Amino acid sequence: MNLSKQITRRAIFGVVLVSMLGVACLEAQQQPPQPPPAPSTIDGRKMPLRLMLTLGLKAVTKEDYAFIDMVVLKVDEGVLPRALVNSTFLWARERANRESPTMALRPIVYFRPATLTAAKQLGIKL
Repeated sequence: MNLSKQITRRAIFGVVLVSMLGVACLEAQQQPPQPPPAPSTIDGRKMPLRLMLTLGLKAVTKEDYAFIDMVVLKVDEGVLPRALVNSTFLWARERANRESPTMALRPIVYFRPATLTAAKQLGIKL
């Protein structure tokens, strides 16, 4: 093969490689911000449900704490499935982040009605 053809092929390959890297970098920059990870562990140990809900949902009012206490009690009694609480918890955090990426909206605003609706559909009175 001729030397000029080799140089041309290498130049084309280099241009294609650089453009592929540029596209990959742009895609990485355009990803929406990810919500902070759920606070499920403390120093490698499992976090109690009440603490996880209180911190993760940004509870601040007496009503927030009362609702969380009721949810934890129903989970401990085996009335409310823990999987339902976990999935609603994660959904509420993601929803709050989507609506307000700075997390100005507290996830409990979404968690409370979603949990009440899901429990009602299962025939559980909260």
